[in-house]
Amino acid sequence: MKLEPDPSRDAAPRPPLRMTRRGEEKRALILSIAADMFLEHGYDGVSLDEIVKACGGSKTNVYNYFGGKDGLFVAVVERLCDRFLEKTETSLDLSRCNAAQGLQKIAHGFLQSLLEERHLAFLRLIFAESRRFPALGNAWYTRGPAATCAYVAGFLSTQQAAGARLSASPEVCALLFHGMVLASVLHRTLATGVRPDDGEMQALVNDATALIVARGAAGAV
Repeated sequence: MKLEPDPSRDAAPRPPLRMTRRGEEKRALILSIAADMFLEHGYDGVSLDEIVKACGGSKTNVYNYFGGKDGLFVAVVERLCDRFLEKTETSLDLSRCNAAQGLQKIAHGFLQSLLEERHLAFLRLIFAESRRFPALGNAWYTRGPAATCAYVAGFLSTQQAAGARLSASPEVCALLFHGMVLASVLHRTLATGVRPDDGEMQALVNDATALIVARGAAGAV
């Protein structure tokens, strides 16, 4: 299916839209409904007319809020990334954890969220469309893997300041942890359709934690 004509692409730049409360609610509704439709049918499987029909209103709303279907699609990706990250972070209480305990808790919290079927469908959509939409891949990487690594690095930095000995800088340790645990489990699940069992994931988390946090140091197990 060809991309739908988007008159906003050739239009002169518009001044920033001043959003009323009703406008904000309408924009949020469009994002929510469009997210469900894109996840179920993909980008090409949903027309702008179908989105507008499901949301009510007119195409003008989509053009005003997002610049067209392409802009709406990228905004949906940004929203879903933020929601997945926010959902996981708010469920984690690391205030009483040492470095190793915190990494264990972070790993299980993120894996629980990342392996949900809705998130797996989201990743399949990203990988299928990111080549056609470079902004899509950038939005996902910035709000997904990069934001997750920043969260882990922030935790490790606090632990290091409290005396924990790490195998490398907090930023490098966060990249190692993300690659060994989160990315490896996600890639295997997406490629095979089968998620590792709990024992395999726990062993992976234990190995990653042992490589990052020196035992016997302050803040370690």
